[in-house]
Amino acid sequence: MSETNNSVVEQAAAAGQLKLKYPSTMSCIECLDQLIDCLSVGGQIRNYYRYSEFNICETQMNKLKFCLSNGKDPVKIQEYYKSLQEYNKKHRGTSEDIWEER
Repeated sequence: MSETNNSVVEQAAAAGQLKLKYPSTMSCIECLDQLIDCLSVGGQIRNYYRYSEFNICETQMNKLKFCLSNGKDPVKIQEYYKSLQEYNKKHRGTSEDIWEER
């Protein structure tokens, strides 16, 4: 019986670690602020300087739409952040990639 309790405790601890890895809350006001910053003149100049193109702010718009429709569900929010991190690793890379080249 104690082995069963230990495995339950271990599973709960593992689940708790997963929950701590990704945020479980999302502020729609913060999402709106990010969208406005992206669409502003300063945000467009910053993006043009960094990437030599203007930004249509699709990522920020999608994040705001997600927040408005799923902003209260912590599981969906964690899944959103997990998928966002996986997408960024595959398509955008990380700063570690630059430091390895240098």
